[in-house]
Formats: sequence, C-alpha cells, structure tokens
Amino acid sequence: MVDVAKTIHLTINGRPVLASFGETVYQAAKKSGIAIPSLCASDRLNPFGSCRLCLCEIEGQSGTPATCTMPVREGLVVQTESARLQRLRRNIVELYLSEQPAAGPVPEALQRLAISCEVRSVRYRNPARRQSYHDESNPFFSFNNVACVSCARCVRACDEIQGTFALTMFGRGFGARPAAGVGSFKGDAAEFASSNCVSCGACVKECPTGALTEKTVLAHGAPTGTVRTTCAYCGVGCAFDAGVRDGRVVKMTPADDGPSNQGHACMKGRFGWTYNDAPDRLRVPLLRRGNDWEEISWDSALDRLAQEFTRIKNTQGPDALATISSSRGTNEENYLFGKFMRCVIGTNHIDNCARVCHSATVTGMMETLGASAATNSIQDFDLAQLIMVVGANPTESHPVVGARIKQAHRRGVSLIVIDPRRTELARLADLHLQLRPGSNVALLNAMGHVMVKEGLLDQAFIATRTEGIEDWLKTVSDCTPEAAEAVTGVPAHLIYQAARRYGSSGASLCVHGLGVTEHRWGSHGVIALCDLALATGNIGKPGTGINPLRGQNNVQGASDVGCLPTYFAGYQKLDDPKLAALHQAITGRPLPAKRGMKTPDMWDAAIAGRLKGLWIIGYDVAQTDPNLKKVHDALRRVEFLVIQDLFLSETAKFAHLVLPGASFLEKDGTFTNLERRIQRIRKAVEAPRGILPDWQVVCEVSRRMGYPMEYRHPSEIMDEIARLTPMLAGVSYDRLESDAGLQWPVPSASHAGTALMHQETFPKGKAHFVAVDYLPPGEAPTAEYPFVLTTGRILQHYNCGTQTRRTDILELVDTDLLEMHPVDLAALHLRDGEIVRVVSARGEALLPVVGSERVLQGHLFTSFHFPASTVNALLSSSADESSKCPEYKVSAVRVEPLERDELDPEDEAELRHMRRQLIL
Repeated sequence: MVDVAKTIHLTINGRPVLASFGETVYQAAKKSGIAIPSLCASDRLNPFGSCRLCLCEIEGQSGTPATCTMPVREGLVVQTESARLQRLRRNIVELYLSEQPAAGPVPEALQRLAISCEVRSVRYRNPARRQSYHDESNPFFSFNNVACVSCARCVRACDEIQGTFALTMFGRGFGARPAAGVGSFKGDAAEFASSNCVSCGACVKECPTGALTEKTVLAHGAPTGTVRTTCAYCGVGCAFDAGVRDGRVVKMTPADDGPSNQGHACMKGRFGWTYNDAPDRLRVPLLRRGNDWEEISWDSALDRLAQEFTRIKNTQGPDALATISSSRGTNEENYLFGKFMRCVIGTNHIDNCARVCHSATVTGMMETLGASAATNSIQDFDLAQLIMVVGANPTESHPVVGARIKQAHRRGVSLIVIDPRRTELARLADLHLQLRPGSNVALLNAMGHVMVKEGLLDQAFIATRTEGIEDWLKTVSDCTPEAAEAVTGVPAHLIYQAARRYGSSGASLCVHGLGVTEHRWGSHGVIALCDLALATGNIGKPGTGINPLRGQNNVQGASDVGCLPTYFAGYQKLDDPKLAALHQAITGRPLPAKRGMKTPDMWDAAIAGRLKGLWIIGYDVAQTDPNLKKVHDALRRVEFLVIQDLFLSETAKFAHLVLPGASFLEKDGTFTNLERRIQRIRKAVEAPRGILPDWQVVCEVSRRMGYPMEYRHPSEIMDEIARLTPMLAGVSYDRLESDAGLQWPVPSASHAGTALMHQETFPKGKAHFVAVDYLPPGEAPTAEYPFVLTTGRILQHYNCGTQTRRTDILELVDTDLLEMHPVDLAALHLRDGEIVRVVSARGEALLPVVGSERVLQGHLFTSFHFPASTVNALLSSSADESSKCPEYKVSAVRVEPLERDELDPEDEAELRHMRRQLIL
C-alpha cells in the first residue's frame, strides 16, 4: 500500500528537493524555486503536457518527458537545463514565434520565452501563420487567435474549474484552436456569445499569452499596481486583486490564494465592477425641494440630518426614529449605525436586509443549534460524501459555490437537490425532489420518518449531544412519504431514496437558500433541516453541517455586529445585565433593553403615523421588498426620509435627503462571508471628490447630535467590536492582514478561528430538537388566481440590479422574464416573448413570457432585477411568524395576454424593445 503522507526525495539539477505524493516534477521544482519554462502548465489545472517546453531528462530513462505530467517518485534524478534540452526548447519557441504575423506585435509571454531561451531570430523562410481573426462577441473580453498557442488552458479551465464545458479545441494539428462550443464557428470566427459561456473569466485568467484579454485592459491599459480586496456581490466572499492604473480600476483578478474562491470567480465579481465609474454615480448630497432636487454641501446635509433627527427625538421620542443598515456595507459601518441608534437615539429600531432573506435561518438555527451561521466551511465540499441542496440555485446565485458542488459531483460525491425548479444542479443531481413551493417541512419530516423507521439515526450522537428528541419522534411518526407525496407532489419512492442516502452516507452536507427561508413558515423549514442533521449526527464533523447560502456580501456580518432589533453584536441578548454594564463602560451610554422594530413593523408604524424619521443605507426597499404598494405608502408617510447610496435608487426617489455613498473599492473595512470568514476590503481608488465613507458620515451626524464618535481608521472600530463581542474578541486588523482572514468564533487573540463549529459542544451545551408540523403557505391558487409565482435571482444580475444594470452585463440580459411551463403556455395560447400581464390581489406587472420546463405546471418564476417590471408589487406581506421573513416564494397570480390597444405608443415601443432583447 502506498503511503500518501510520506515525503518523497528527488534531485533536480543537482539540488535535493522534497515533494509530496501525487505531485509532478514541475510542481516539486516550482515549490523549490526551480523555474522550468511552460505555457500549458497551471497550478489549478490537471497536467496536460501540450506545449512541450517543460521537457526534462530522467536518469536511467530514455526520452525527454514533460515535467508537468511526470509524477515524482523516490530517488528520481532530474535534469531540466542540459544543452540538449535548451536546444529543444529553442526550436519549440522558434516554432511558436514563426506562427506570429511578420509585421505584427508578438505576445509578451512569447517575447519573454524568446529571451530566456536565447531565440534571436526565426529561421523559417515562409512559415505558416496563425489565422487572423478576433471574437468580440463577449461583452467582457476579446479573443485574438493570432496570439493563441493552442495550449488548451482556456478549455481546461472551463471544464475543470467552472464545469460549464462551453469551450472545446477545434481542428487538428497546426489548425487546432479553442472554439466556443461545437458548431459555433461562423466562417473562421468562434463566437463566445453563441455558446453556453457564463463569463466567469476562468479562461481569460488561464490564458498565458493574452489571446483572451479583458476589454477594460484593452481600453485603459494593463494595471500598474494591485490591491487585495473582497468582492461586494454575493456572500461567498471571493478574494480579488484589484488592478489599478492612473487612479482607476481596470481589472479584477480572482486571487489564487483566496480562501473561499481559490482563484475562481463569477461574471459579476470578475466583470461587474465597472458601475464604480458609472456617469450617474451620486456625487453631491441632494435635498428635496418640492418635486425637485437641490444640490447642497456635505456640511449642510449633515447639519440637516442631525437637526431633523434631533427634532423628531425631542418631540416624538426615540421610538419615532429607525435605521435600516446595509448588508453591502462593512462590518465597521454597520456596527456604527447600530451604535448610533442605541447610544444617540436610544432605541433598538435597527434592521438590515437579512430580514427579507435569512432572518428565518437566524431564528431556526438559534432555536436548535444555538448559533445562526454556517456550521462548516466551503472547503468541506471537498470532504463531503453527499451534498444536499435545498431551496437554492447556487450555480446562478452563488456561482463559485455552484462550481465547487459540480466539481465534487464529478468526483463521485452524491448530490440531492430539493427545489421546485429544475435548476442546473437539479439536472445533474442523483436525485431531484421537485416539490411544490411551501411544502419543505412536509418533505423533510417525511425523510425523518424514513430515517427513524429504518434505523438510520445516530443514537450515540443523539444521547450525548442533543435533547428533546421525543417530541420530534412523535411528530415525524405519522409523516409517511406516501402522505408527503400528496402535499409535496414528490413521489414517495424518491423521498425514501433521499432519506436513505442522506442518513447513511457517513458525511452529508446540507446547503440551503431562500427557497427554504422566504416562506410563511420559513423558520420551520430551517428547523426541520437542523433536526435531520442532529438525528443522523451530520453536524460538528468535516463534510457535514447546515450551511445557509447568504445572499449579499455582508449580510452575515451586518447581523453579527448587531444590526438587528432583537440582538446586540454577537447575538447577545439585549437584556443581559453583564452586557449592559460592559456597554455602559465602553460607550458611556446605556444599552436599550427593549426589542426594536423589524423592517415590516417599520412599514406598519410609518402608515400608522408612529415612525417619523428613517435612515436607509445601501438598500433599495422600494424595489426589493414585497407588497410594494404598502412599502411605497409607508415611505411617503415618513416625515424625514434619508437615503444613503451610490445611485439615485427607487427608494431615493421618496427621500427628503439623499447622501452619496462610497463603494467597496473606495474604502477600508471588513466583510464576513457565508462561512463566517472575516476578510479585509482595502481602498483601491479614491471616491468621487468629497464623498465620505459611510462610517465617517455616521460619526459626523453623531457628533452633531452631541455624542462624539472619534475613530481615525476602521481598525479602531473593529477593536471596539472585539471588546464588546466575545465571539469576536480575538479579531483585529493586524490578524486580518493574513489573506485567509478569520472565521468566528475567535474568542481570544491567540485563537486561530473556527473553521468547523460544534465539534465538542453547542453554545448552550446541547443542541435541541424542535418538532415542527407542516403548515400551508400564506396563499394558495384559486380559480381567480390559478398560478403560483416564485421570485428569485438569475446569474447575470444581483438583487435590485442597481449595480449590474450599470455594467456591460446589461448587454446579456436587460429585462426580467416570466418562466411558464410549455403546457400552460399552450393552454393560454401564448408564445415565447409575448408580453403578458401578471395580476395578483395586490397589483400587476408586465413581463415577457417564455416557455420553460424548469418550472412545474401551474407554477411561474421570475426575477426582480429591473424596476420597470414592478414584480414585487404582486407579492403579499405574508411573512414567517417568528422572523418576519417575507413569503417571496408563494404568491397566487393569474396571467393575461396584453391587448395592443391597452398600450400607449411609448409603452408599445418599450415592449417591442424588451421582446427584441429577450434571452431564451
């Protein structure tokens, strides 16, 4: 048997080298600082051996094998710099150079190779040249075949890293070149736009010659410096090197040592950052004068905000004021907004957008596990034996995680998907349980029933690590798969199979998304998932756990640092006397003990006339919250509404005062990703003149209201967070300089952080089973409203689309689409691309409809990225009983064809444009 842990000794160019089992000679040499020329080798790709530059000689072996495909073995003696090898390399480089245009520029990579191999001229008199053509069809990067050396790194990256298989090598021999899919050539041009390319940029990053290059680099030049930062889109927390030239970002490169992304990225993070230079960025504060805006100075704006909030506090009391902070902002900014509300205003009326996405996760995981964040790390996808994806579409919403799941599945890891839609992962899965929206608890309880009946419970874990199982056993005893089939629509035999696989794999890892939480009983769905993990011992171990896929870049962190009306930083109880004493000692102000208003409560209070002042930071509630008619009514009734954002958002149009915000590229701070990893963001470029980071804005307002907050840098804010928050006590900027960041809990400065939670104990000692019964959604289809509508994200856009709609991503998708099953489409005599009216009891929306077998019959799906669609006007205010997380996933609607005479000419022209741009 091979000892894979044994160190292997070999000699390269006379130097002793240590290597590990499974490494190649090329990898071992690189680790030891021995440079070997190569074009096709990559640390992130499997060995390929096509360029033949990394040739070597092996003592006792004939030939010149490629070091990038030659595995190390004990005692190997390798030579990579002999006269013979240098001659062979010169010939190979000369051949590559001979393909280049006689009068054209030579790629820098080939120029460097020519210099290092001492190639001074090309001897071939009439060499065959690479065919000259460019593919400019992708909005983000260009392909120049002349610079291509057919190394296939782009194709391999698409296959091995992203798992999309959009590229292939076309042709043979000298004519081989990458193509965007079989049969995608038009003449000699391979068009990326005609393929299933998802524009993750992996191919561009791997290209060694610049044949694939970012269009921003072609337009503005290559970066002259880089700044390490963290992506500001979804919750994966991808590390990037922001490439800067002449004071502007020209390139974003995913970092190979990024702990969460390991050099990979998605379309949005890789190319969707150009909104930073959008011409309609807010640059000066705006004060409403009737129906017009007046540009005012920062001093005037901050004075006005402080005066109005002081007036309302003095005349109406602290409870007449509230703040909704930003899950896109930094931990430090969010903490200060909470501090402002508690220390300056004197209330806990602060919330963040976790309310409308994963607040049900917080409630459900706190009740069962005692902690409300992912139990495991992204790296655990490599350790799992089974992955269960529930109510999530990570290949579109969290593409880097989606790619990791696809990689694991290709390695043989079992995959179960529980989702009403036939997503990409559902198509790949071993089992797809396509349940009706809102029936999660019925399905999960039925899986629990099977596990109990078939002896799949981990009795030792249950006995030592949990309590309360009796009620759960009683609840699931009647939840047979046959009974669940009637509720969920999932065949009973699939429920049996899923339960057996999850309960017997040895390491089952669960990820869940908003398809679990955004329901009338969303917290019950999370509880049911936790119950299954506890019953089978799939928690507190590598490759297991309950792992919510957080939607925004810092939705985890905003909640961690106390931007919740129900908890202080670190999820500490507001009425804890020890916390109250510590808070008084550090801040000089008492900690309000009474729970504050959640976001839906704020709308009720505003309509009732109790909420007079509201400050919203980086959150477009007027587009993204449900039941927009009610939200808009509430915003109109607020006496003084302040919006702080990068752009004049839909919510800003209701404001009395608008403050410009600074982007993540223009400030310092930290984000916390979905695996509890706290990472630095660093200022790469200056903000537009005069714009302050959000943390400085809140400090200025606080000072004007009589409570100075004095900080010189966000690091000092983090130091204060650490003093007040036991689970973050060991966090500091000095420690965060490590590119790996820190995963909380970090209880002391000597603690390394926690990659895996609950290994020995739970926060409350033992985890608690909570029995939950299936309860129906807030709405059901009727004769008047026969369809069930579900909303969510698509790959190309992000939440309200404020950022992505100001990038070249708009060239790919510029409208929301309504997905309808082809049977329903035919029954209503509709055709693809036709504009339809979607009507609910609350409102209506106009959308182009497209036939899609991804949805069940009688069900619809659409996104909410474009304000003109007014999709969220259709939704109700139904929400989870405990967390108030809205029920985005179940709304009863009907679909009507649109009569031409109902449109005015301007609307008709817009709808014709929407149809032209329809992406099928």
